[in-house]
Amino acid sequence: MAAVPNNISIKELLTQVMPEISKKALEDQGKVSELAGTEVTMTVETSTEKYSFTIKDGVNINVVEGDMDSPNVRMTISNDDLLKMIAQGELDMLLGMSSDLNAQKVSTLKQLSGAMKVNLANDDGSSYTIQTVFNGALSPACTMNLKTSDSAAIIKKETSPVTLFMAGQITMDGDMGFAMGFQPLVT
Repeated sequence: MAAVPNNISIKELLTQVMPEISKKALEDQGKVSELAGTEVTMTVETSTEKYSFTIKDGVNINVVEGDMDSPNVRMTISNDDLLKMIAQGELDMLLGMSSDLNAQKVSTLKQLSGAMKVNLANDDGSSYTIQTVFNGALSPACTMNLKTSDSAAIIKKETSPVTLFMAGQITMDGDMGFAMGFQPLVT
């Protein structure tokens, strides 16, 4: 994944950098033709702002400031956590979803219904929390706890969530069926 300057603003990250990284990654991976005819919508909600994304055909990425009705994905993260993630270069979980789309993931995103809370722990004892709601459903719900470095390894395809779960490096609470339905998004 491309390096992101550690001093950019949240607005710059979400309106400029994230769409550019996603578009380039999808083009470089040759996913554009596979994603022809698809559309995915996402809203990223911070403590103070909302940014909404529409990804059509894997190449047309539109970002608007503000909310949208019924996005496929609604991700909520505090300003403080997002600023820490930017400063520490730990954006893999946030950027990975839109940079690694394929037809199966689009299908999963459109069918998945529920809420996932991800608690990411850093080696220095700090942590981030990202709440994601799929297709407007707050239930079933699941909480996943893992290290930020393990999250990055999953996104970079250096390991799998199943491997980390079996090794005790990911713990989960809540609806395990929903958690299993979430897995295709990160594999």
